[in-house]
Amino acid sequence: MINKKEAILENMIQTFERLSGNSPYTTFSRDDNCARMESALPLTIFNRVFHYNAHDYDKLNAIRQMQTIIDSYRERGATCVWHTYSHTQDEVVNETLKANGFLFGGTMSGMAVNLEEKAINQANGSGLKIVIVQSDEEFERFKRVFVAEYSLPDELAKRFTQAFALDPEGRMQYYLAYLDDEPAGTAMTFRSGEVTGLYMVATLKEFRARGIGGAIVGQALHDMQAAGATLAVLQASSMGQTIYRKHGFEEELTINLFVSQNM
Repeated sequence: MINKKEAILENMIQTFERLSGNSPYTTFSRDDNCARMESALPLTIFNRVFHYNAHDYDKLNAIRQMQTIIDSYRERGATCVWHTYSHTQDEVVNETLKANGFLFGGTMSGMAVNLEEKAINQANGSGLKIVIVQSDEEFERFKRVFVAEYSLPDELAKRFTQAFALDPEGRMQYYLAYLDDEPAGTAMTFRSGEVTGLYMVATLKEFRARGIGGAIVGQALHDMQAAGATLAVLQASSMGQTIYRKHGFEEELTINLFVSQNM
């Protein structure tokens, strides 16, 4: 049986590792102790420590390792977001983050739903069409919709979206929703064995409250199931949980976000 907590974390790490590989501005490193992403871009989404394991038997070495990691972001002037998880709390990690000026920046929910023998709700509203992105033209539309909420300068938006690229292996798929032929919403999935993660669910402000987000999620879950996935996972803000719960997702863990200060 798949461990849902581990599946949520592992899929997230593999997804961002793949995105990092698409971008000339980011690097991803992973070993038994740590998985992290570092970027020349001034965006916290690409400057993150996703996992750190401080071994209880070697507290001083763990503190030294964490300090080296933190200094790497500090030297670049990058704001770092460090994840900790409700099921793996470690006082060494918490104390070291506090000593280095990290502040609590909120939480996200790690959620999962079993797809075996699940009936997927695919109700789409009038005028709504959801497609899997396959052409360069559609992909440019996807990028424009996804970055609209970031209010980034054009050049930074261009560099940011280089991390998103069509995947010839088919493990990563991008969804674009049209409402009355206007690009309105996005989603992305990443498959790792029997587990598929759902990411980048976004709807443009002018199209919200019309069921677009729920429809994209339903389409993605249907495709995951058809492709043989037995578990779907995601990370959700408090605002997004309502949509996901309607599709059967349940919270499995809490992701704590600690943000570096004065770097």
